[in-house]
Amino acid sequence: MNRMKIPRLLAVTLASLGLFAGCGGGSDGDATPAAPTVVPTTTDVSTTVADGAIKGATVCLDKNGNGNCDADETKGTTDGNGKVTLAVPNADVGKYPILAIIGTDAVDAVNGAVTTAYTMTAPADQVAVVTPLTTLVQQTVATTGASTADAVKSVQSSTGITASLFLDLSKASTAPTDGSVDPVAVARLLVVTTQKQTAAVAAALGTMAADNTAITQSDLDKAVQKKLLELLPALVAALSDPSVASATTPAAKEAALLSAANTLVSTSGLTAAAAATVVAINTQTSTTAPVSARVASAFATLDALSFSNTGNFFVRELVGSLAQDTPDSNGIVKYTERRQRSNNGALARWSSGGDPARTSDLSWNGSAWAACPINFENTATVRDAAGNNSYTYCGRETGKSNRATFDIAGKTLASAYAQVIAAGYTNLFIADPATALDTAIFPADSKIVYQAITPLTTAISYYPAGANSPAGTSNIVSQYSAAVAAGGVASTQAANTACNSSESNTFGVSATSLESMIAVKGGTPCIYAAGTLTYNGITYSSDAGVDNAWWGNSTVSLGNIGSVSTSPISTSTGYYTGNMLLRAAFKGAGANAVTYYACKQRYLTGSTRNCAVAGTGTYTITTLGDARALVFNNLPAPAAVLTYERVLVERGGFVYFGYKNKTTVSNRARLNTIAGNALLTKLGITIEDPAMPLALTAASYQGTWDFRGTATLPGGGTTVFVNGNGTSSCQDRSNSLFFACTVNITNPATGALTFTDATGTASGNFDFMAGTASGIYHDTTSVPIDGTFTAGRR
Repeated sequence: MNRMKIPRLLAVTLASLGLFAGCGGGSDGDATPAAPTVVPTTTDVSTTVADGAIKGATVCLDKNGNGNCDADETKGTTDGNGKVTLAVPNADVGKYPILAIIGTDAVDAVNGAVTTAYTMTAPADQVAVVTPLTTLVQQTVATTGASTADAVKSVQSSTGITASLFLDLSKASTAPTDGSVDPVAVARLLVVTTQKQTAAVAAALGTMAADNTAITQSDLDKAVQKKLLELLPALVAALSDPSVASATTPAAKEAALLSAANTLVSTSGLTAAAAATVVAINTQTSTTAPVSARVASAFATLDALSFSNTGNFFVRELVGSLAQDTPDSNGIVKYTERRQRSNNGALARWSSGGDPARTSDLSWNGSAWAACPINFENTATVRDAAGNNSYTYCGRETGKSNRATFDIAGKTLASAYAQVIAAGYTNLFIADPATALDTAIFPADSKIVYQAITPLTTAISYYPAGANSPAGTSNIVSQYSAAVAAGGVASTQAANTACNSSESNTFGVSATSLESMIAVKGGTPCIYAAGTLTYNGITYSSDAGVDNAWWGNSTVSLGNIGSVSTSPISTSTGYYTGNMLLRAAFKGAGANAVTYYACKQRYLTGSTRNCAVAGTGTYTITTLGDARALVFNNLPAPAAVLTYERVLVERGGFVYFGYKNKTTVSNRARLNTIAGNALLTKLGITIEDPAMPLALTAASYQGTWDFRGTATLPGGGTTVFVNGNGTSSCQDRSNSLFFACTVNITNPATGALTFTDATGTASGNFDFMAGTASGIYHDTTSVPIDGTFTAGRR
């Protein structure tokens, strides 16, 4: 056979490239070319869709974020185990969230046929499972631009869930035995609430959103998922309702969850009318279209308003000068916070905190304990095209926010306000808007800003008051002697000893160290015979057939759930208020053990009574500068209702009740400077001048102040009540009798004060931030005494 001749140089070249197959003996005709290496163009990505395992769900990579599984997106359908494997193009792996569309043709292995369609999602970097819990995480990521890790922390803080949010819910799971929040129960309530909420807004499908675009089903799905983030605290609280907690069969539990979902949606949910605004907000914040160039300017943004009349209102504004609003080299801008509250015409002005006194709260900022003084500058990054930015508030909170802005120029104040209320925003309130606003119109360049704020980190903080106050009336933890703390059956103890001692009728003494407090908070109550209370001729008894146990002697407060006043007695509840007192004792198995309790609250005294174990956990003590902080771990399910986690802070010889705020989503409707000023002016409220710093007023010093002369005996002194309406009154602490007195703040900037009562006069200065006062007094009684005094705010 003739062969084609190959030039020598070419043959060598081919051989050197491995394309000439000779290898040792054998003829050229026996050579076989090697098979070319095939490089896969896709990667198998497996996921499980579950509340229970869901069969028949459509799953895809949502590359364009529109909430649909489009024709050009990788997709598949789950099997009976809720599993599906997607052949994902290599370039797309880990880049896009997974979307699961659960239609009415799907079947939940635990809960049966799906009767109302809904969707779930999971973050791009956590695709192994798609569940109601991963949906919360992805919604947080989508809303704020936060990382998955930060979003997980935010959701866990909001729900109280300590388990992983990426649990495979298709596998059987039982409720935690330690009393902590059950993630499976949260997930199921999320699903049924999602379905109820979806049904509630169904009428909006196909109607026009506020931006004049037609509302699609995916628009409504996004709006529902966003609303669920806002409802999280109420949703988790619903799990503690007796009707849910006491359900013992799957059918009873499901019925209770459905009832809870109905209540959540009907009282706090999104309405079809509100969907028009929410969809428009979501559309704007999801766009990546270029935005107009940012122009720095002085501003005063109206963030909160509660208006009853011209003499009674509350306003919170975020204010910045031109210099503060000009980004620095790192793209950071600054702003200050201003609050004002009028009580019958007495105007108090301050910055942070729900009350003027709380401006002095101290927070651990990572290197020091710091307050946020008047005119303290907060920082934020310049917003991106989708309206996202990062912020640091008051040194005690960092997070992400997202906003959409709409023009309201030419609209009446009343119609814009009505739109805010209809959309479910509650931070702006006017008691009688028709009368207060009439037909006034917003001027040119008026804007309304809808903002979602998601805290990602919060600092340990505490209110540093009470060092000059009696035990039990301040923010300092009190404790009892070892004999009283040991508890026991009072009827078996000698008179004037242990549970029968006069000490048991006091608040004890102030705790001075964490160790001394831990030693006497061992969860051993004082047990008394059943008690009674008589009010308006009606006698109420404590629990029938149960001893009346007092637990305040040997537990520490984690917080109170409920808002029933301790006086007067309510005929609907009787001996107890109906509030739940969450408490902790340092007892249990293992190191640093804690047992949690749910306790009843006695009327009139507010005393802690008849506690039941609510869970178990541990505590951790860390050193923070010159202080130590005790943090409780694995809190019980009822604590998920609270807006904070209890922390105990030992500093300066006292143990304070501290807190760490939860990272709960806040949705705000804000007005820009022009619109806010127009509204405030119409209501008769003085508008802010960004060029002028906030100045305190006399009413800023409202609060309860404990005064002591330098020679005052322990337990003595005068408690001065500086009221928000400008009045004042006094109480002699030695005999608890009230008497007339007058306090005048003669110079709010310095806190200069004068004091007058029937026995003399005093003058000095309040220190607003420190919560202290000092000065001189002149006693004009039969034996005149001159001296000095000190005071502290409770």
